[in-house]
Amino acid sequence: MLRISQLSFSYSTTEEAVIKRASLNFNEGEFSLVIGPTGSGKTTLLKTICRLAPNFTGGKFEGEIWLDDTEVSQSQPNQIAELIGYVGQNPELGFVTQTVREELAYGMEQLGFEVEAMQERISTFASLLELSDLLDANLSDISGGEQQRVAIGAALTAGQKILLLDEPTSALDPEIADKTIKLLRRLASETATTVILSEHRIERVLEFVDSVVQVQTDGRVIKAAASLTNFDNRTEPPIFSLGKKLGWQPLELTLEKAKQRWQQNSKSYSTSIDKGTKQDHDSNLDVATVHDLSVSYGSLQAVVSVSFSARAGTLTALMGSNGSGKSSALWGIQGTKPSADAKVSGQVLIKNQDPAIQGIAERLELVAMVPQKASDLLFLNSLGRELGESDATSESEPGTTAKIFEKLAGRINPAIHPRDLSTGQQIALVLASQLVKGASLILLDEPTRGLDYIAKRELAETIGKLKSQGKAVIMASHDVEFVAEIGDQVLILESGRVVNSGTPTQVLSPGSKYSPQLTEITQTPGVFRLDQIAVKNV
Repeated sequence: MLRISQLSFSYSTTEEAVIKRASLNFNEGEFSLVIGPTGSGKTTLLKTICRLAPNFTGGKFEGEIWLDDTEVSQSQPNQIAELIGYVGQNPELGFVTQTVREELAYGMEQLGFEVEAMQERISTFASLLELSDLLDANLSDISGGEQQRVAIGAALTAGQKILLLDEPTSALDPEIADKTIKLLRRLASETATTVILSEHRIERVLEFVDSVVQVQTDGRVIKAAASLTNFDNRTEPPIFSLGKKLGWQPLELTLEKAKQRWQQNSKSYSTSIDKGTKQDHDSNLDVATVHDLSVSYGSLQAVVSVSFSARAGTLTALMGSNGSGKSSALWGIQGTKPSADAKVSGQVLIKNQDPAIQGIAERLELVAMVPQKASDLLFLNSLGRELGESDATSESEPGTTAKIFEKLAGRINPAIHPRDLSTGQQIALVLASQLVKGASLILLDEPTRGLDYIAKRELAETIGKLKSQGKAVIMASHDVEFVAEIGDQVLILESGRVVNSGTPTQVLSPGSKYSPQLTEITQTPGVFRLDQIAVKNV
């Protein structure tokens, strides 16, 4: 059993404790979900359990952590690594080898596994996580989602008694995310491994977990059975919100049961489909045209002859499996190479100008990009300095970037180091810094990673304002609910090629792997939001 007693933690840059006097117990084989608003301390809680905080982050730690008869809070890092595995939000930062196969083997090598056992476990988990074809690939050459799967696989092969995962499905496509969660459920049930994961996409996980740990913004931590958890508006999954609106008692935890309940009572409900709203700008104006865009890395064709237009006041979503070419396409559109060995061909025009031949200042006036690894654009030692530098370089009024950031992430101590921000807060910071530059085309790579439902709503409002100003947005995303809500055009990529395109209603249809929850429950194309569903008056 994992026992946590009176745990408190604060970072050296803040006086206020992020976690306050938390006492929790986890049984062998328990599958537990950690939830909470963006920046509430979910990552901090996981890092304190395995002592990454304060061992590698600094800060003040109080309390005790016990795993059976071992006091983890007094153990050395190498001893803890034998007991507890950890997968962070940015898995590439934890890689210590060059290839996928080597990374999957590394933990087992350190723990003294026999060679035959190592090979068998690598084969098993590579197959389960669909990594078999990538075993000899360099880690630097695979997509962010594929890197996330490798990190999960490396933790699974090592076989520690406790497995901690921080937003493990945030960069995974819906199909792989579902398989990964089911694999973790099996691991907990069949091997008595205690699995504790944080997740903002609660609807993906809730039906599989035994318990829910809520980390609140005031530092309190509360644990309850999944069926007894009280969600607030920052953490309540869409399936719960729908059940409350329709008066379901008890509320359903699973998508299949919600579908059955809807079908049994469908005559009592009505749905409506949006007809679209008139724009205040010329939506026929192409801000960007992409013609025959291809991106390759040596012999690997990441993007193959992609063509489309991004019109003023619209959002174009690029969706597809991990490694399908979404991020590479964004880098090609921006006009820079994603890596030194990349080759980009085709034509991209933004406001009739080729971004690839522009100077840095001129390019930033045309196009702004928030990459999947937002932390790559953060260089200064405090949040306040990053915000101030953004205002200075964009020649904006002091405080302009801070206002955008606060709307997306809330008010945060400006003295905090950017590395101590959550992934969602880092994305919000980089997005705010890019938006203030006033570019005509905005490129977003997985912008909802690490954001709670309220923060995503704020992001949707911000993107809506950009669209109303006549800007075009191109976004790579696995978040089907978010794409359904704000998208105007959807392109599905597979193996670098566009295999399907159209409006969200046409592409995100019932029965497809890109079907939003409400669409799937109602079996009605175009039903994406609660305000499109009502109980009929009898």
